[in-house]
Formats: sequence, C-alpha cells, structure tokens
Amino acid sequence: MTMRFDNIWNLQTSSYRRCLRVTLLCFVIQLFAVSQLKAEDKISIPKLKVIPGTTQKLAILLNNQEEYTAFQAEFYFPKGITPVKDASGNYKVSLSSRATDHIISANVVKDGGLKVAAYSLNNESLTGNSGELFYIDITSEATFEGPATIEAKEILFTKTNDRKEIEFDNTKGVLNTQESLKGDANGNGAITVDDIVEIVNYIAGKPSGTFNYDAADMNDDGEVNAADIVGIVNYLTNK
Repeated sequence: MTMRFDNIWNLQTSSYRRCLRVTLLCFVIQLFAVSQLKAEDKISIPKLKVIPGTTQKLAILLNNQEEYTAFQAEFYFPKGITPVKDASGNYKVSLSSRATDHIISANVVKDGGLKVAAYSLNNESLTGNSGELFYIDITSEATFEGPATIEAKEILFTKTNDRKEIEFDNTKGVLNTQESLKGDANGNGAITVDDIVEIVNYIAGKPSGTFNYDAADMNDDGEVNAADIVGIVNYLTNK
C-alpha cells in the first residue's frame, strides 16, 4: 500500500505545526515565569474607535477582588483629544452603576493631566468585581488620525475596611480611527514570531520604535501582556 504525496505533506505539515506550537508555548511559559505574572486589582482602558470631530465617552474599567470605597487617577491625552467641559465649566465625568452614593469630579493638574477622583459619603463600597467603573467625555479634532495612546498614572484606590490606599500600576489605552491587524506588533503587515519578540520587549520595558500597541493587543482587552502572546501562538499554529 502506497501513501499519496498529499497525505505525506499533510503529515509533515501537522508535525511541523506541533513542533512550532510546543516551542512557542515553552517560550510563553518561560515568559510567565520570568515576569512572575499574577492576578492583581487594576484598571484598564479598552480600545476606543474614534470618529474624528465628535464627542465620545471613554470607559474606564476596574477588575478587583478587594472592596474599595474611593479612588483617584490622572489621565494624559494625546494631541487632538481633549476632555469635555459642561456649561458650568466642569469636566464631564460620570460613574457607572457600580457606584452607590459616590460623588465624582475632575480637574487639571499642573502637568496637564486630568485628575479624576471619586468617594463615598458613607464609606460605601463600589459594587461588582469587573466591568466599567466610570466615563470621561472626550472630543476629537476633525484631523485626528491615530493610533494614539491615553495613559493613566498616579492611580490610588482606598479600601473600604481599613481606609488603606492601594497604588495601582499605570495603564494605557489606544485611540484609533481604523482597525489594526491584530497581532502585527511590529507593524510590518504580517503576523510572525517577530511580533512575539516585540511584545516580550514591551513587557520587559524596552519597546522598539516600531511597536504598535493597538495591534499587539491581540485579544482586544485594552492591555498588552502574555495573554496576547498566547493569541499569536494560536494564530501561527493554526494557519
């Protein structure tokens, strides 16, 4: 009994894919070990597709295990994006349904960042453990193109039980007017192992000049981390 050439090719291709998958997954496992990744309470800024010349709501998300009663953070916007004021001259920020009796306000700090703060008059906790926490109204210039990055810094949350302030890691979000090729972290128009290297360098704090944050966010959750590497591995081994 003879084996057809196309069957041989399928076997070879299947074997190659398995080897590639094992190699790449081993690499990802090493990255997890080196980075000592762990679940932490954090805020995130999901990607927003901007319609130039309009006003839109930017959502800020909170994933948490602890209970918090208050928070503050500073947001830095790219050129062409401006936080909106209402008729009274106050910045338009609003809380989601996760708030109870909380009050939220915003003002610009010395270095130009928009400081947003919220607290409860009765030390009530924010509800839930994930999802949208509050919104910032932003307006874009008609000439805005993107991609551009919003960064949140000086993030502090106050625990309900002991009023202790917890400092969260800085985080970033991407504004763009068009979709990027997901996984193409180096922006060369294709998804390859080189894109994994780009993400590793970013996680290590050494992003290259061609690093595309929006495209690197393979799972589109507003963050770039090892989960996006896994997404690229899955893509490369299932083509």
